Amino acid sequence: MLFSVKGQQITEVAHKREYHQRMRGLPNDDHRAIVDELNRVIESGNVHTSSWIPGHDWRGTLYEPIWLACNKNDEVAAKFYGQILYKVIMDHPHKWCFGDYSHARGKTYFRIN
Repeated sequence: MLFSVKGQQITEVAHKREYHQRMRGLPNDDHRAIVDELNRVIESGNVHTSSWIPGHDWRGTLYEPIWLACNKNDEVAAKFYGQILYKVIMDHPHKWCFGDYSHARGKTYFRIN
C-alpha cells in the first residue's frame, strides 16, 4: 500500500495512460519476472531508492525488456520502470510512503507502520 506524506492512500499509477500504453509493449513473462524481483528487493529492507535498484546499465539484466519496450530510449525506460515499481509498492501488503530527494534520481520509498 502506498501513501502520500499527508497520509492519503494512493491507488493509481501516475500518468496511467502512458503506463498502460507501455505495458502493451512489455511481454507478460518479462513483466512477471520484474515484479517478482522488485517484490524480493523491497522485502529486503525498509528504505529503497528507485534508481538504485536496477543499476545504470540494464543490458543483459531482467530490466532490459523495459528498455526494449521503450524503443531503447533511456529516459522513457527510466520513467516506465519507475511506474512499474510504483505499482508494485501500491500492491504490496506493507504500508509505504515516498519522497523525492536531490541526492538521488527517482523516488525514495520508506516502509511505515
